[in-house]
Amino acid sequence: MPIKHLDSYLSERKHLQTHPLSVLSDSRLGIDASHYLATLIDNPPSREPLLAATGGLPLALTTRIESDLRALEKLRIKPVFVFNGLQPSRRTKQQQQQQFEPPEACKDRREAWAKYEAGQEDAATKLFEGRSNLQTWDLWKIVLRIFKHRNVEFIVAPYVAWAQLIYLQRHSKSYIHAIYGPTETLLYPGVDKVITSVDLVSANPTFSFVQKRSILNDLGVSEEQFLDIGILLGSEHSPPFPATVHEQALKATVDMVKYYKSGFAAVSAMADQPHVKAMQYPELYARARSMIKYSLILSSEGLVTPLPLAINTPPPHGNPNHHNHHPTAADIPSDLHEIFTHRLPDEVYFYLSRGLMGPQPLVWLTTSQIIENPPLDNGETTEYRRFVKEVITDGQTGPRATTLALMMSVLNPFWQSKKVMGHFWFEQPAPPKPIAHNSPQTTQLAERVSGWNVPYAIIEEELRRQNWSTIDFSLCLGATVSEKLAARTKIKAPQGLEKKDEIVANVIWRFLELRGFLQNTHMHSPLARAMHTALRNARLTDKFQDPLYLFLELVRAGVMHGHLWSGRAFSGGPSFGTDDEKSCMLLVMRVLSILPLNFMPQPWSAPLSRELLVFNSFVRSLTRALRTLLEVTSLNMLLRHDARRARDDLLDINLSLPFQTEVNTGFGVLAKVYLDALTHINGRQRVRDPNAEGVREAKQMALEICEETFPGVKNPKMEVERGFRFWDVTLTAMRQLHSEGAVLRELIDQFEAAEAWLAPMRP
Repeated sequence: MPIKHLDSYLSERKHLQTHPLSVLSDSRLGIDASHYLATLIDNPPSREPLLAATGGLPLALTTRIESDLRALEKLRIKPVFVFNGLQPSRRTKQQQQQQFEPPEACKDRREAWAKYEAGQEDAATKLFEGRSNLQTWDLWKIVLRIFKHRNVEFIVAPYVAWAQLIYLQRHSKSYIHAIYGPTETLLYPGVDKVITSVDLVSANPTFSFVQKRSILNDLGVSEEQFLDIGILLGSEHSPPFPATVHEQALKATVDMVKYYKSGFAAVSAMADQPHVKAMQYPELYARARSMIKYSLILSSEGLVTPLPLAINTPPPHGNPNHHNHHPTAADIPSDLHEIFTHRLPDEVYFYLSRGLMGPQPLVWLTTSQIIENPPLDNGETTEYRRFVKEVITDGQTGPRATTLALMMSVLNPFWQSKKVMGHFWFEQPAPPKPIAHNSPQTTQLAERVSGWNVPYAIIEEELRRQNWSTIDFSLCLGATVSEKLAARTKIKAPQGLEKKDEIVANVIWRFLELRGFLQNTHMHSPLARAMHTALRNARLTDKFQDPLYLFLELVRAGVMHGHLWSGRAFSGGPSFGTDDEKSCMLLVMRVLSILPLNFMPQPWSAPLSRELLVFNSFVRSLTRALRTLLEVTSLNMLLRHDARRARDDLLDINLSLPFQTEVNTGFGVLAKVYLDALTHINGRQRVRDPNAEGVREAKQMALEICEETFPGVKNPKMEVERGFRFWDVTLTAMRQLHSEGAVLRELIDQFEAAEAWLAPMRP
């Protein structure tokens, strides 16, 4: 994040120097990944304004990133991307509140839907823009998949990316030669030049950089004073100083620091002012200063250490105002854990750095809190609030409690006794309650992972027996379908798990038992039997495994039905028919919306559905929680010593696990457009007889309307048919559950009624 008010000053005072990008040819460019991705998401041509209305991930981002990487490759510039890791500690109440999405975001989205429903699409788009609450970690799977495909180097920093970039630049081996990142990077002593923007889209790519020396000379301040000015102006890790929060903040802050000679003296002099006192600003200032000067990095030896100790000497600095003292071990504060977090094992930071997992579960652990922001539909229904609190977070066998238990079971006793609180936007400011991750039921469940150490020979045999080529849900369920087969999976690998495929298969098996799909005997539960039975009837190319798994989880949670949420009909739901017919259509739309559409790389330009966005919130919350559980299951496996730990395929393991992407509302909208068009063409009546006169032609016309309405979808006609094949698979699963008495009679009746309603309407 840039230093507030600094960008406009740099432009006005012409401190930004622009050069052809070819100047950097044959060099290694360190890139702050969050800064780069934020630039793409927030600016045309890669900004996707309707993301807050459709859910899911940006559709054109992959193409844009690949284009940028090709442009760098053409100029022989080797990028090295650095992601932020864990959050430094946020101690004050105000800092913790900042982690919640601002209330204006919900207000804007609410108003946007009102405008859209009133036919004011342009006004709605403007309000939706920038309100998708998209974080770097929402994107990292698609980004890292590109990096793996194109062999691009990356690292996840233990905490802040800019500190890791400085380490890479200052290392004796000069891992990188220049830094592209936020202006915050300039605050570290001795950093003189930072690239603030790169234009890779134009025919002649350019970059702009700023030199700290020229800023110091222009402002007439020392490097230490500039550090203070940056903190007081405000950035990601320090709120602005209340005494100088106004339009002329930069000039006022510079004058104040010059007058008092230092930021510390200025803050101390005003410590009794009500706003300063209320914020406990002197403590915030001191923490921000220490965080910058002693930032923690991952060294080339795999140790997490303060940056000044990892770089032996400061760079030569031509500025007479440069402060020459280089900190030693004696200068490092003894309470760095208060500024960052309590220390995790270096091994955990290493696994994080190589992409085995995202930082989210570690953030829950180190901050002792899970922050739950409102979803894109604003989470106004009681069903969603119950789901995210009771099913996803608080439930003793829920994914988040299980995730925490898996981490704590392999860390030292300090972490095992830690309480983690759930902070939900709809309960503010009520005091949070601890999550029951150390309840006997949860800890016993977490220990059951030890039953899965299936050796490669059995996995290889199963691949042959099932005539299968990938390690996935289908293979793992097929390998446990009978008592005889399940018994084989109790054989343990004698030397621990070695190959990537062994680890992926055993992580999936462990996950399936943690979620109650497989029993302690390794045999199928009714959910697993339903999934296995349904997948046998599915085409491999349809890619139904992950969506079907999510469907069954939603059925179990009681949120997969055709009823209205909180008795409210949202816009973009069924348009025609009786209440019963609308309920059938709503169920079909929701089921199909779990399935990802095959998109072209361009922003969404088709109709929107608020009704489906409400349902998408359930799917998205569940997908993220399950993906995190899978990643932590792999971390747990390595920390338990169940698999070889010294390995270079950590990212490959992560990218081979289920739930690699997040679905948007697209498929449900496509189903609605087809069914609405057919009903409209059929005299505003649903088709009851598929062989009636004119029905075949009507269906063809409805499919052509889909082609016209969805220019960003690959082959909409075939997608409509694939969507209805997914309906068939889910119906098979429901009938299997019903045959075992594992689903409510009322729910199977809804599905059978929807099938009877849908069957004559299908193309």
